[in-house]
Amino acid sequence: MTFLKQLLAATVVMLVSLPGVANDIPVALAGLLERQSLANHAEIAQLGSYNLTSLAQVGEQNYAYLAQYGLENTLTIEQQGFNNSVTAEQSGRSNSATILQVGANNVIQLQQLGDGNSISIQQTGAAAEMSITQFK
Repeated sequence: MTFLKQLLAATVVMLVSLPGVANDIPVALAGLLERQSLANHAEIAQLGSYNLTSLAQVGEQNYAYLAQYGLENTLTIEQQGFNNSVTAEQSGRSNSATILQVGANNVIQLQQLGDGNSISIQQTGAAAEMSITQFK
């Protein structure tokens, strides 16, 4: 098996866009064709209408578990480094979250419930953990 085939086999993306209108999920597993990313994992589920999830993963063994339920929610996630993890759930209407995670072994757990929540998170370094819940 060639190295590129091994990379493709080791990178997992599961996208689920359930019934709704105009949901969009652009995913960039950056560097895959240049053989710079390995064993990144993403699971994305959206239920509702006009939800947008954007995910970029650069590095190795980064994990993203993302879910949006409702209307007009936006998630923008960028992971760089090794063994970082983001779990984000938004439920309601017009919630937005932007997450930049750089480093190694970092963990973010985000939950936004209700309408009109907004957050921007930057996590850098190693072995940092945060858990955030917002609801209106």
